[in-house]
Amino acid sequence: MSHSLTIETEAITLRPFAIQDFDELYQLTRQPEITDILPDWDMTKEQLNDFMSFVIGSYEQFNPADVRILLAVEHNNDKRLIGWCGVFPNDLLDPSVREVAYAISKDYRNQGFSTSAVEAILSFVFQKTELEQITAIVKPFNGASRRVVEKAGFQHLKRVRLSDEVEYDYFQLEKWIWKGVGEMDSLIVRKATLEDAESLAGLMRITFDNERAKWLSVDATPDNNLCPPGYDSVEMHTFAIRHSDYFSILFEGQIIGGINIHYAGSRHARVDKLFIAPGFQGKGLGSWVLALVEALFPAVSIWKLETSSKQLSNHRFYEKAGYVRTYASDWEFGFEKQVGVPAESEHARFEDRDLTQASFENCAMSGADFYNMNMESGLYSNSNMKSSRFTDCNLSGSKWMNLNLTQALLADLRLSDSEIGFVSLDGAYIHDTNLGQGKQPIRFERCDWSGSDLQDCNLSNVSLQQCNLAGMKINNIPVEELLRVYEQSLKEK
Repeated sequence: MSHSLTIETEAITLRPFAIQDFDELYQLTRQPEITDILPDWDMTKEQLNDFMSFVIGSYEQFNPADVRILLAVEHNNDKRLIGWCGVFPNDLLDPSVREVAYAISKDYRNQGFSTSAVEAILSFVFQKTELEQITAIVKPFNGASRRVVEKAGFQHLKRVRLSDEVEYDYFQLEKWIWKGVGEMDSLIVRKATLEDAESLAGLMRITFDNERAKWLSVDATPDNNLCPPGYDSVEMHTFAIRHSDYFSILFEGQIIGGINIHYAGSRHARVDKLFIAPGFQGKGLGSWVLALVEALFPAVSIWKLETSSKQLSNHRFYEKAGYVRTYASDWEFGFEKQVGVPAESEHARFEDRDLTQASFENCAMSGADFYNMNMESGLYSNSNMKSSRFTDCNLSGSKWMNLNLTQALLADLRLSDSEIGFVSLDGAYIHDTNLGQGKQPIRFERCDWSGSDLQDCNLSNVSLQQCNLAGMKINNIPVEELLRVYEQSLKEK
């Protein structure tokens, strides 16, 4: 059995331990560079002898359905024992989890042997056993070990405090992703361009229509996650490309989907939409896209997203990617993923607070970051709020007076029953708005809109009363001419 457990690479060989390795292995366990990171290996000779006997005896009982393997790492040229590598349970983790662990002598580091050993054991385990996923835990200060597991394809999921009261970065690699590493060379995630808008709109329509057919009956009403407002609108995608971090997903040079990220200040981001055309789903591409995009925002420590309660496959997909469900309703599930320590910011940051009826007057709040705040019935006046961000905040009943909001972006908001008065709107661009589910009509009084341009708008049942229409055109026809023709038709009746 031991011969089948030998794994040869160009520079090193992973092989079963033998009694003759005792002295070299004991010297390795005397290196503080190893035992400071792996204190369990700081054994007496008697303890190490017992452990070696156990390891050597385990080779004959090797079970592909219950992986427990520890191999010696030998340098091919020097014929020296330089470390070890294995996949086995860890008492700090769930009994079903299998962790990859390794150590290399201080005299042979920074030569790629650690990465080579880990990649070799992964190849063996995923090809020769029934194991479907492998975990790695790394202490946050151990940057070298982190680089090794990341090079081997592991994805960082979260930071955890285990039963030894020590924090670890938790990584995971699944077999189906490992098998697809070569195929991922054809996957590209790049910032979307305005030229992509039409393709993205068409792909989202196909993808979301397919999801509606899969999860809903014909007469069922879809929620906003299964049927996002304007999901098939080229204008909506154009807006997202201009004002958010929108990425096109390409496979072998062809756009197959997109992912829209809303970067909410110094440490939060939201996955607003992730879609891949039906023909490319189930191939592991979505997991790679999430990992690639998360790497583009290293300052983000908390990722959030919402998905329809109906899409059960989405729930499993996000949970496998490290997201934890934070709430569930009849129509929507919310998920969150923590990926690291919050980044420091030079600007003021307010988060998860209740500031009901708070008053902000004569305040310098340039660049302030407000996140997940209850700011109901607040008063904002005479303040500098340039470049401030308000994300996931309740601002209902608030009053905004005497503020400079030049070049502000107001998007993805609910302004039902709000009042907007005494506002200069010169150069303002208002688009892709609607009357919400209630369909209560909007009312304009004493507004100066001279010279404004209304295009592609639904003006059905709009009422204009006591308005100055001089020079107004409808489809390039002067209103005066339309009224003249109308009055003439009345006279002829």
